[in-house]
Amino acid sequence: MLSINLPVDEIGINQQPTQHEWTRPASRVVHSLVQPNKKGDLMFTKKVFLALFMAAITTMAAFAQSGENRTQSEEASVIGNERYAPNPIGSWMGVVTSEGGGPPPFRVLMNFTKDGGFTGSGDGDNSVGSVQYGVWEKVGGGNSRQFAVTFLQLYYAADGTSTGSGKIRQTVILNRSGDTWYGPAQVDIFAPDGTLVFSGAATATATRIQSEPLP
Repeated sequence: MLSINLPVDEIGINQQPTQHEWTRPASRVVHSLVQPNKKGDLMFTKKVFLALFMAAITTMAAFAQSGENRTQSEEASVIGNERYAPNPIGSWMGVVTSEGGGPPPFRVLMNFTKDGGFTGSGDGDNSVGSVQYGVWEKVGGGNSRQFAVTFLQLYYAADGTSTGSGKIRQTVILNRSGDTWYGPAQVDIFAPDGTLVFSGAATATATRIQSEPLP
């Protein structure tokens, strides 16, 4: 049986206990701690235990409340930053200017969706190409106002025969208010069999389309 060395109650201050007197079984020691001999000692123990218990509950509640407030504050800050940080979500009208002997500047309409989708079309697309479909994402962290857009377009002849396809990679750099943007683009044109036949550069600028309710 496990034993714990502890003086027995009957030993006085000036007495020198024997080895046998110093040794008690652990079960008896625990029993003596939880079962005081005197009624007054029991009441005192209950009061001390109750006071310690209430203090512990109060402390834990304070820490929990502090943690909850901090979490809610941090969450509100994150939500606020995301809500008011400039982003391209919405509809835009812009102009694309090709470089190196490409077509003359032409107008484009674009829409950026909240879930990262993109659609667009430009002057003359209906006769030679499909609507442009793609995706966009934020690049850079924190308060970055730069975004990457990649979209595809199908090209066809008047009879509907495929004449190839295009892939455009556009960088969107928003101004601080989020109502205009500019950025360079890379244009790759492919033959119907997927062979790259042309690569060129361009620059685009755009202005956000604003709601204009009737009076």
